[in-house]
Amino acid sequence: MKKERETLTEKAYRIIKNDILYGKFKQNEVISINALSDELGISRTPITNAFQKLELEDFVTVLPKQGVFVKPITITETREIYELRAAIETFSAKRAFDMINEENIEWLKESVKKQKKFLEDEDYQSFMVEDVDFHKYILEIYKNSKFKNIIDNLYNKALMLGIIGSEMEGRAMAAIHEHEQIIESLEKKDKESFVNSIEDNVINGYVNLTGNYKKY
Repeated sequence: MKKERETLTEKAYRIIKNDILYGKFKQNEVISINALSDELGISRTPITNAFQKLELEDFVTVLPKQGVFVKPITITETREIYELRAAIETFSAKRAFDMINEENIEWLKESVKKQKKFLEDEDYQSFMVEDVDFHKYILEIYKNSKFKNIIDNLYNKALMLGIIGSEMEGRAMAAIHEHEQIIESLEKKDKESFVNSIEDNVINGYVNLTGNYKKY
């Protein structure tokens, strides 16, 4: 089946969203639609449409006659993102545990190898993408489309935050060790350890960004 050609709005949306996620456009930065139109070689209308979609996804605020404001992620929102991630991922982990097979475990091991290589190369952006893929892979074993729709946006926000936080090499190394603990729990068929290791890994990401966390 022939793949449909990407529209200009879709192209603009993809490029701009990636530039926000990977830090080219910083939080609190005001983006000029005219300047971006010249840079991308795309007219204002598709770019404006792309920003309207990104505004609905809570990445930007469109300011009439001023440009587009990249929304900062507050401390409160950061906590909410990681708490919701932890809730969804641990719930999914409990239900996915008995579905996980040797092939799945091998995939996770390969992912950890990639993470180590990215860290050795000081490629923190690729490390964070692979880190998110590691978590998404486990989540998607428990097939809940509603969870996927919710958490995709959370992963994008976590990716934005992680690109900043992962440049602290110590946290990246700790995250890899935590991923290895998750795999070890699967190999030992220890469900409780598996679920707890996932929760700890998510919450430790939050602690890395904010310096503290209190479980209730």
